[in-house]
Amino acid sequence: MPTWATGRSELIKPQAHPLQRGFSLLELLVVLAIAALMTSLAVAWLDSGRSSIDQALDRLAAATVAQADLARHAGQLRGLRWNGQRPEFVRRQGEHWQVETVALGDWPKGLRPDWPASQAPALLFTPDGWSGPGTVRWRWAEGGRRWDWDRGGQLRVSAMP
Repeated sequence: MPTWATGRSELIKPQAHPLQRGFSLLELLVVLAIAALMTSLAVAWLDSGRSSIDQALDRLAAATVAQADLARHAGQLRGLRWNGQRPEFVRRQGEHWQVETVALGDWPKGLRPDWPASQAPALLFTPDGWSGPGTVRWRWAEGGRRWDWDRGGQLRVSAMP
């Protein structure tokens, strides 16, 4: 008997379709967020595998180009020297070379250039650009890296056996 005839109201419950399968939008977004988090963690973990030598030389190369640009724009004589333990950037102050504070981080033991320790810089940056074309070889127990630059300030880095 219909509900209008009896005067009782009944709630009609919708029947779930047994063939309806799938995920809600919220469930899909949660899965995508978890996948993105795991991917970013994996990329960070893989990137941290780079050796400290590679990281140190990358920092030094970036700082070297920045010092050459600074010499060119400020009209100063600057350079890079080896103090026997780590590289130092210097600036000409009158008759002396003054050490410039540049954050290079920890310098790996055993990583050294092919020039000896000296008070004078081995690489010279002038207001006109680099003092001249040149090559520096960085060596460590497992290999080496070569820096080549031209007078225009282009630095090319290549691996050595």
